[in-house]
Amino acid sequence: MRTLALLATVSLALGCAGRDRPPPLANSEGNFIDAGNVGFQGVDAIPVNVPDCGGSEATLRRRRAAAILVIDRSGSMRDRTRDDTPISKWDALVNALNVVLPQVDQAVELGLLLFPSPRAVGGTTDQVCRVDPALEIAPMYGNAATILRALRFAPPGGGTPTSAALQTAAGWYLRATDRDGERYMILATDGGPNCVPDSDPTTCRCTGPRETLCNLATNSAAPINCLDETRPVSIIREAATAGVPTYVLGLPGTEDFADVLESMAVAGMRPRATSPSYYPVGSAAELVTEFRQITTTIAECRFALAAPPPDPDLVDVRLDGASIYRDVTHTDGWDWSSDNPNELQFYGRSCGLLQAASGGSRLRAVFGCPAPTPP
Repeated sequence: MRTLALLATVSLALGCAGRDRPPPLANSEGNFIDAGNVGFQGVDAIPVNVPDCGGSEATLRRRRAAAILVIDRSGSMRDRTRDDTPISKWDALVNALNVVLPQVDQAVELGLLLFPSPRAVGGTTDQVCRVDPALEIAPMYGNAATILRALRFAPPGGGTPTSAALQTAAGWYLRATDRDGERYMILATDGGPNCVPDSDPTTCRCTGPRETLCNLATNSAAPINCLDETRPVSIIREAATAGVPTYVLGLPGTEDFADVLESMAVAGMRPRATSPSYYPVGSAAELVTEFRQITTTIAECRFALAAPPPDPDLVDVRLDGASIYRDVTHTDGWDWSSDNPNELQFYGRSCGLLQAASGGSRLRAVFGCPAPTPP
């Protein structure tokens, strides 16, 4: 498993505890200026350089997170989105991931499972509904380019074996007993789950026109076109109960099966704050927006201290020697996590700075020195 790109350490410096205001701050030329000077904490002052108080160091670690992208590549993904400019749902999805994944792949271990399998060829039931028992790509840091390459070489085709895909992805997590941290599945689909060969096409809810897809008299493969209504919900619920929640995105084509996606999203324990509970995406732009929202939420900018500081109000957090504001409004900067007194949560542009930090970057929390606050 690759190590995190961001090296984070804590500097324990208790000698500054007697100060009742921040130490002198440096401008862009490196000249120290007083913290009380008007205007020095403007929009461009995050982060601002500060002198070091010295002291010993201990480890500060980013909370680990992994996400498996469970992506529908059924034949209907060749159909268009609702964009004015013609673009297939598949191309829109790949383009959205091309924008979003590189922004988070150093903060989240990303994996991929395509359904049906891109290695499924031909037209038999087993072929159009095949899901491999292994992931396409196991979660690792820095996986964005590998995932995007796999998507480019996997054009749409086949049915929608959602249950089998979810079972494989959830099973991977449950077998990886040595893993820690947050674990997620992100399901993106454009139709109703199907590929259940023992279904009764005379009574089932069909995932397409009944007279053609679910008519045994004219279609011997009719059973696989029956809607798989309950199994995906059960699999997602069991995974969430075991600590693997699921985000559900519904592309154009899922409207007739919104009730099923709604149940899946609720069972996955990561519903939207408003109705519907799943993420409806009709256009290429909406795909980018929703994927970015989900992945940046997963890539939470949280870092854990090995032990609480002597005084939580005397902690100055610095990235590569530059101080980051403490912002109790949670608009920008950092603050203590509400659910863990030993964790720091970063917000806004400060979170973006950490997500974009290079492999040589260093995050430090200096104990004993008060952090600068936003103007």
